[in-house]
Formats: sequence, C-alpha cells, structure tokens
Amino acid sequence: MRLNRLRLRIVCLCLLVWVAPVSAKQELIFLLAGQSNMAGQGERSKLPSAYRRNPSNVSYFYNGYKTPLNHFAHFGPEIGFAHEISRRYPKHKIKIIKFAVGGTSMLAWSPNWSARRANLTRNASAGPLFKKLMQTANASYNAKTAKITAVLWVQGEADAKYPAVARQYVQNLRNFVTALRRQLDNRPTQFIVAGVNPPLKQFPASAQVSRAQRQVVSSLPNMSYVRTSDLSKRSDQLHYDTLGQLHLGKRFARMIRVRH
Repeated sequence: MRLNRLRLRIVCLCLLVWVAPVSAKQELIFLLAGQSNMAGQGERSKLPSAYRRNPSNVSYFYNGYKTPLNHFAHFGPEIGFAHEISRRYPKHKIKIIKFAVGGTSMLAWSPNWSARRANLTRNASAGPLFKKLMQTANASYNAKTAKITAVLWVQGEADAKYPAVARQYVQNLRNFVTALRRQLDNRPTQFIVAGVNPPLKQFPASAQVSRAQRQVVSSLPNMSYVRTSDLSKRSDQLHYDTLGQLHLGKRFARMIRVRH
C-alpha cells in the first residue's frame, strides 16, 4: 500500500513538472508611439470611475519611466487599451511602453533622419525620433528575453499640413515600419495604424494621408487599420476627447492577435 502511494505521488509530481511550461503565460508587451493624439488630450478628471484604477496585470512606461496609467492630467489611448487588453488576457502580465511627441511628421520619425528633411515640417528641433523611440523601448524591457507583441501607431496629422510631404507618406511610413521591425527582432511584429482625420481647412492633405495609411496597411504583412472617423473630439476638432481616447484604446485592443 505504501509503495503504491509513493508511486502515485511520483506520477503526480511528474505531471506537475510537465504541465507547468504549457500553462505559463508569456508577457505581452505593447509599444505605443506617434504624435499629439497618442500623447493625448483625454482628461483624467473626466474619466469614468471604472477607468481610474490600474489593472493589476498591467504595467505602464511613459518616455522610459514606470508610472501609474492615470498619473498625468491628460492621457492618450493607453487607458482604454490597458483595460480592454487586460480583460481579454487576464492571466498574462502586460507591459505598455509609450513614446509620443506632438506635432511631428514622418520626417521627424524617419530611420534616416536629417535635420534638413525634418525642417520641411518644422520638426528639426525634435531630434531623431526613431532613435529616441528605440532608446525608450530598450530602457523599458529586456529585448534578450522578451518580444514586442504589437506596435500601436497614431500619427499623420503633421504630414497632412504639407501636401508635398503628404505625397511621400506611403514610402515614409513603409520605411518606418520595416526599419522598426528590423530593430525589434527582425520579424513582422503586428503593427496597428489609427486612421487620420483632422479638419480639412488646416490640414489640406488629410485625405491623401488617410489613403496612404490604408495603402501601407494592405501592402505589408501583419498590419491592421483602426477606424477613427466617428470618435468624439475636443472643440478643436483635431484631438480626441476623453471618451474618444477610451474608445480608440479599446479598438486597438480588439485588433490584437496573440499566438500561444
């Protein structure tokens, strides 16, 4: 009898050792980047109560520093995204890394940045944002032991102000995506683009940039497009308001595909 019990314990222990790697959950890491609608003008003071807490399985890094999601007076899509992605993947640890600079065009984010080119959209003073994005990402996760799950991109309004620059948007965005994937881990990391829809009067090439975004999404692997034309905005009709940002974040989260 004692021998049978000992054998049963050994079998159970072996099963536990074998099952553990299968049940372990990978950390999901999301890189959020772009210009002012990624930086965000959602107002913390107007957040519904359900969004004022930090999901227990989510950590947030902004410009290289760990901070609570609702630490700042204004926010972008990260809060809505965090709550929705946490709901979808409650057993995973989730890390959100954000780097955003308002008013910046693809020339400012170019992997082959030059001050002369960036100055075509008055962005030379912002410096080489692609390099800064990679520095921020690398400071926030260990690239040797983890991989970026997806990149969330909110940008394009600055290019839409300059028709000549907007005509280059397809190639500029394609170069950015390709270079970013190469720098991350040389694989087609999921890349999700939020559609651009600023007011036409101040941004005469907005339709051209919007078409260019869709063209890039359809021409590269593992790309997705998030519709934004119905999201609510502030009075400037340029920046998404509190509810608009929450909905944008949730739309991003619903696009995420995790391979187990």
